[in-house]
Amino acid sequence: MATRQAILIGAAKVKPELPGVIVDVNDIKKFLLSNLGGAWKESEIVTLVDQPPAAVNRALETAKYKDYVFITCSGHGEHQVGKGLDETVMYLNEKETISISSINPRNARHFLVVDVCRHIVKIEKETRRAIMDAFMESAAKGFIDYRKIFDDAIMACSEGRIVAYSCDINQAAGDDGSGGIFTQELLKAPRDFSPKNTSSYGIVRLDKAFERAQEMTYKKNAPQKPVLNAGRRQDFFPFAIV
Repeated sequence: MATRQAILIGAAKVKPELPGVIVDVNDIKKFLLSNLGGAWKESEIVTLVDQPPAAVNRALETAKYKDYVFITCSGHGEHQVGKGLDETVMYLNEKETISISSINPRNARHFLVVDVCRHIVKIEKETRRAIMDAFMESAAKGFIDYRKIFDDAIMACSEGRIVAYSCDINQAAGDDGSGGIFTQELLKAPRDFSPKNTSSYGIVRLDKAFERAQEMTYKKNAPQKPVLNAGRRQDFFPFAIV
């Protein structure tokens, strides 16, 4: 059985305050705990709202040996360039930031969702067979074991890091007070993949969910355009079970 860790990072109190951050964190946690999100356990989810970098680093350290880590970042951010810098950072409080590149548990498989602005600031001073077997095994028992299906889908994927940004470099991420537009659309995306036959089930890969969320985010808040950084990989972790 695969071991998991979810780390939900939010900074709602950084001026101007973002009440939608709390909505995002709560909705993401609710999604993960549901069968749709993979039936995560409460003990596998760490919520870090308005916490310092040290707290984030401790959570990342404990996740190092997990088979799969799911991380989200919601709040204010910017893309810093100059003085050897060229990276997106998130504000954890008024004075402290954390680079997105450093939010890396260095485990075998992890997915990072980054819903922060990325406007440029110049720094002057400083395997399918396994999944089908899980479906068949669940059906034989007379119920669907969402957790096992999600676990098997994770372990069937190649190792690596995937990062989803809510917007492109030098763009702002929309938040209308009811949550980040990209995050909310990502959570809604699995609905569009529900099988026509209510007695069947399927895996929604995170790249497909992202593509749908990207489309809807742009439609609602153009020119905001989410970006998925997955390198050259061709297989993608599961995002939802429908």
